[in-house]
Amino acid sequence: MPDEVTLTIDGKQITVPKGTLVIEAAKKLGIDIPVFCYHTKLEPVGACRQCLVKIEGFPKPQVSCSTQVAEGMVVHVNTPEVKQMWESMLEFLLINHPLDCPVCDRGGECPLQDNTFKYGPPDSRFEHEKRHFEKPVPLSSLVLLDRERCILCFRCVRFQREIADQPDIYVANRGYGDYIDIFPGKPFESNFSGNTIELCPVGALLSSLFRFRARPWEITKTESICPNCGVGCNITIDDRRRRYVVRFLARINDEVNEHWLCDRGRFNSHTINDPDRLVKPLVRKNGELQEATWEEALTVALEGMRAAGSHAGGIGSPARTNEANYLFQKFMRQVIGTNNVDYTFEKRTDGSTGALASAIASVFFNGRISDIAESDAILCLGSDISYDLPLLDLWIKKAVRKLGKNLVFAYPLKAELAKYARPFLSYHYGQEAEFTRELASAVSGTSWQPLAGVRMEDIDLASEVLKSANYVTVMVAKSMIESAENGRDVLKSLQWIADSLKSRNVRVQVMLLVQGANTFGAMDVGLLPGYLPGYKPADKGLTGWEMLEKAGSDISALWIMGQNPARDLFHTEAFTAALQKLDMLVVQDHILTETARYAHVVLPSSTFAETEGTFTNTERRIQRINPAIRRVGNSKADTDIIIEAASLAGADFNYSKVEEILTEISNTVPQYQGVTFDAIGPFGRYLGDLK
Repeated sequence: MPDEVTLTIDGKQITVPKGTLVIEAAKKLGIDIPVFCYHTKLEPVGACRQCLVKIEGFPKPQVSCSTQVAEGMVVHVNTPEVKQMWESMLEFLLINHPLDCPVCDRGGECPLQDNTFKYGPPDSRFEHEKRHFEKPVPLSSLVLLDRERCILCFRCVRFQREIADQPDIYVANRGYGDYIDIFPGKPFESNFSGNTIELCPVGALLSSLFRFRARPWEITKTESICPNCGVGCNITIDDRRRRYVVRFLARINDEVNEHWLCDRGRFNSHTINDPDRLVKPLVRKNGELQEATWEEALTVALEGMRAAGSHAGGIGSPARTNEANYLFQKFMRQVIGTNNVDYTFEKRTDGSTGALASAIASVFFNGRISDIAESDAILCLGSDISYDLPLLDLWIKKAVRKLGKNLVFAYPLKAELAKYARPFLSYHYGQEAEFTRELASAVSGTSWQPLAGVRMEDIDLASEVLKSANYVTVMVAKSMIESAENGRDVLKSLQWIADSLKSRNVRVQVMLLVQGANTFGAMDVGLLPGYLPGYKPADKGLTGWEMLEKAGSDISALWIMGQNPARDLFHTEAFTAALQKLDMLVVQDHILTETARYAHVVLPSSTFAETEGTFTNTERRIQRINPAIRRVGNSKADTDIIIEAASLAGADFNYSKVEEILTEISNTVPQYQGVTFDAIGPFGRYLGDLK
């Protein structure tokens, strides 16, 4: 094939695509070549020279990490000459590297250490004083730098420039005096600074939260999913003795987060290890919350909730699993006898819930994260993605900066992505429906009335960018639809845009941007007012916002699982006053939140790091979380709490394991047909692929 070449490495012949690097071809043959500066997601620079190989016809050794294969090329790797070069390079690197292995956080998982044992010199010939620097130097509150250990592979600097496009660190000085530094007066404030720690091969960059907390041989690793936003980044939970979570690391999934994590996800493990974790149920007696047994707490909660009946309400959480949210809505409907169920306290406009439910049920939203980089044009509406869904920010930057794709970005404020947009469209809050209709009119070629504050030439340019593409990704924030005066109009305009582009033979995918780790899942499994699992219409119930507004009047009892409205909502004072009017407030959470302080019953639940179940992310990929540490005290998983409460009430909630709940979801929700733990696999599955 003309796009492939055949070469020989250590006597083994292999055919690979043109442009393949020698080191990658060797890897396919199972031939190990030591590296430090090379990384598959970074541009090759050949800085460390560790990967030298001998190529016939070349007068000098070549770095395999930046040399592309050629037809008929003959490469020698496992020869005495090459091994001697590797040993020499390691000897140079070790000249100034301190012997910190017993105290270095990288000790035991250090590429320099591993390569030295495997390929390095048996002893050092260097007899002079090593270089010394102040250590550690805080680049930020999260990232520390030990300059003595740095081997100047430049991975950290290259990541910040090439991937994050936030060049907050650089190489100071030249030659022998090189070192990594931040610019004077400018702190290391990147959203993705933690990736430089994971990329560093020698422990020069350190996490201030992990430093000196554990050694690799004490750590157990568990595959899971980050619960901090709707992207659903794949992570590894590192714990010590199944008791403490010590860090989160990125787990490679090229369809979701590639090799990366944002700092919010990477460094947000503190509440799991909170010394004030709830360990026993609490019941309010004589005005004070006091410890109680599970049976007593659940009995009190059930009496109060069942007495309220249809005047009770239940609020689940987009940070809880599909299984927990499914059981919660089933419990509220069948055991408590109320249709007032929701997954959020966010205020919605009339009709937006039904419009979204219809659009989701009809599979209008079918966008896939990995296809963002494949699209010729990206239309992003109503979301500051850099803050809301940080890893999507990296996918968009990759598409625009590396692959030359076009971005049309529409948002009321000039957010981070505005500088990459062609064009940036600014509209005012409250103009969502009018703005999307104006854009849809331009794309369809119909006449339109200019909207105040939006330039006609920008709308025209956006229209041309979209119409001239072969493949368009449309990304719209769920909040843009729900905050519009009429969310149905926004959805109609999105459908109009998609249909107009398709009529021009443009391939279109539409992605609904949700901020919660399991917002999609909560809606899918029926935690939505007026809808049963699978978006089947049901008797209308109150939204979470309406339940709070009517607390003490139409709502006399409320069960809140995994949310904290007393901290998170606007009008907090009014809502906390309303919470105090309830005859029964049950809060199910892992810490004593601001909301829990007003509760009549507090039920201690597990965190995601102690839980088994599934999340459904913003592209509708279902992924599995696994328990990493033992549950704290007498806390229970959300599913176990609901099953026990239902059993006390005499209901038939006979589930012996979480997978049985998932099976029921699969049989009840059409979109989840075929979902099992085995079908999901270690990296999740897009729901549309499971049917």
